[in-house]
Amino acid sequence: MLGSKALRAVRQFSTTAVRREHAYEGPGHNLPFDVQSKYKFTLYTALFFSSGFGLPFLMVRYVKKRSG
Repeated sequence: MLGSKALRAVRQFSTTAVRREHAYEGPGHNLPFDVQSKYKFTLYTALFFSSGFGLPFLMVRYVKKRSG
């Protein structure tokens, strides 16, 4: 009894999730950035990851410079 209710709830959720998805737009249209231009995408990706990786090094440099 409980298993059939759970199965029905999962089935109803999965069908509504598919209905809400706009698959006709194609891949990449549900992302918050543009992936059509590969050069622009590469530049933005490199800036994003380099800023996250470089931030701790910049913070250490700032603290060392301030203290001495």
